[in-house]
Amino acid sequence: MANQEVLECPLCPFSVNQADNYVLQLHFEQQHTTDSPFRLENDPEPLPPPLPARPSSERTKHVDTSETPSEDEDENTVLCPEPDCGELVLLTDYSDHIDLHEAETLSFDEATGKYHHNHQRHRLSSADMHDMQALPHSNHHAGAPKQSFLEQNFNTQLPGALRRQDEGARKLKKKTRGRSDTNVSEKSTLARSILSFNPFARQNKIVKPPASSIRLGRAELGPHAWEDRMPRWLHDQLAAGPKITVVNKIGRDGRLIKQECVQNETPGVIPILAQLSALDRSVREAYYCHPSTLHIGKTPKEGGFCGYRNIQMLISYIQGARAQGADDFPGRTPGILRLQDLIERAWDKGINEIGRAQTGGIRDTRKYIGTPEAQALFLSTQIDCGVEMFSDSPDGLVEAHEQLLLAVERYFQQAAVDDGSNVHKTLLPPIYLQQPGHSLTIVGFERRRDGTCNLMIFDPMYYTSPAMHRLIGRKNIRTSRPEVLYAYRRVPKQLRKHAAFEILMLTAHPPLFPAWDV
Repeated sequence: MANQEVLECPLCPFSVNQADNYVLQLHFEQQHTTDSPFRLENDPEPLPPPLPARPSSERTKHVDTSETPSEDEDENTVLCPEPDCGELVLLTDYSDHIDLHEAETLSFDEATGKYHHNHQRHRLSSADMHDMQALPHSNHHAGAPKQSFLEQNFNTQLPGALRRQDEGARKLKKKTRGRSDTNVSEKSTLARSILSFNPFARQNKIVKPPASSIRLGRAELGPHAWEDRMPRWLHDQLAAGPKITVVNKIGRDGRLIKQECVQNETPGVIPILAQLSALDRSVREAYYCHPSTLHIGKTPKEGGFCGYRNIQMLISYIQGARAQGADDFPGRTPGILRLQDLIERAWDKGINEIGRAQTGGIRDTRKYIGTPEAQALFLSTQIDCGVEMFSDSPDGLVEAHEQLLLAVERYFQQAAVDDGSNVHKTLLPPIYLQQPGHSLTIVGFERRRDGTCNLMIFDPMYYTSPAMHRLIGRKNIRTSRPEVLYAYRRVPKQLRKHAAFEILMLTAHPPLFPAWDV
């Protein structure tokens, strides 16, 4: 009887329970096929010297390296100058990145009835961009004259340095389609794709022994790809979790209510976005996911944990909606260290286990994760999910962002109910979106009257602005607020910079109850 309950790999000692035959099949395809796309033909990036052991004394002072130039930056990235950010940003995304930091400070002045920002942000001139590309490891940014908020947010021109680089390639693009300002060859693409973890799509596979090494490096895993352990101060900060405060609020019945506020979590944003989309006359139709989804951002100076933060946002939906898998996540949103444990346990079960070989393990490190790790975590807890990838066609006629926008619109249309409004309030889960170098959570979709489309997103890289906090809880907003919507919209101009995207969707049937009326 025991022999019937265990399935063994015919080529290695790996074994699983009989009920997990899919896991064994996945292991065999990933580890023992000759044409697996994740097997490196060239020599892997050499390992750096071993890191020194972590000091055992609690009194050892931590040296904060965030103030010094990083040797891990490359010619395509720059360290964000915001003191609490700590992100390495693609040069092509730098202006948008700084504008979104500026949107974090947006507040409403009761005296003047106008929006304003609390302080000035760092911007780069064209000369600065050129100098940064010539000296990729420099973190010193010369200041540039500030533009107004509208000039920053609605300027359709690329910086001069980037325009010069794109000029030749734009002519080639014009021959094929003539509608994009972004050079096809300069587009960023995914360094690590979920296709590497989907071997069942390939036919006529030939079995061969495992490759000697498939370890990935900084290009795929970020500047801390070879890290053994994150700094102790950061580990302790993540272990402690976000700060939680208690505030007093007046309930609808006039009674005093004590409410907990989590430092990096903002509930109630989606109902406000739905109202603002309805008030925007340029929006023909909009869709939003289940309103229980929290906007979860970073904590100060933590750096690039966006993959984990987006997983947290999907889990916040599962918890708030009592959806499939809710029993696996009781209490508060699981922290980053807990999510790392869950991903490692998924690898232990044989789910996307090649990720461990590629990363060298992620527990207690700052290595980037992506769609493969999100998929492994959800599958290991028996939460149904599906993955889809979009990339530019070889001839450049069909762009990845166009395919992405159509797929997201179809996703929301499946649950849209015609109630006479142009904003459809669905009970669907949010979507995990992986773009080159960063991941986001899609919470909605807008189709504008001019035919263009926007993704409505929660970005874990940024905090919720004071202006949004003032609106949360209101049900009778009467005036449009494009300034507030700016932080949550991703327009085609921003999306077409990338040549590939991946999305992960929770596919269990959504729970049915009047969540929008609560």
